[in-house]
Amino acid sequence: MKTQINGVVMVFLTLAILTSCVRDVILDAGENPQVVVECILTNSDVQELRLNFTKGASQNETEPLTEAVATLLDLTGKFTVGQFEKREGDLWTLNYTPTPMHHYRLEVQVPGYDLICAEDSMPAEPDVYFGNSDVLSLTLDYYGGDR
Repeated sequence: MKTQINGVVMVFLTLAILTSCVRDVILDAGENPQVVVECILTNSDVQELRLNFTKGASQNETEPLTEAVATLLDLTGKFTVGQFEKREGDLWTLNYTPTPMHHYRLEVQVPGYDLICAEDSMPAEPDVYFGNSDVLSLTLDYYGGDR
């Protein structure tokens, strides 16, 4: 009889050890992607801006940034140049040729994020002189702060 009780206890202990609980665990790092802004003013008639989100460790690919307002301001002339328009992918464009020696500010507003802004100056155009010979003379004037 004692052997039967020990056997039953062993069966129950074995069943208790082999049974397990299952709980679904979501391995989301809870990351809030950051906004990446890439813009370099050039002397062309179309300015390009690239807007992206960063990719978190728990994501396979980045989320597209589709809603934003990117505005270029001419601080020297004290006027708003215009807003960049969304094109394909991460490309945004603005039809505008920056004025040399003017100071500009780029403001990017993305819903749910703080205002992103950056300022820079468009450098002066280089002076090019043609002499009597076949040699091209190029003079670059530096306009800016301390060297």
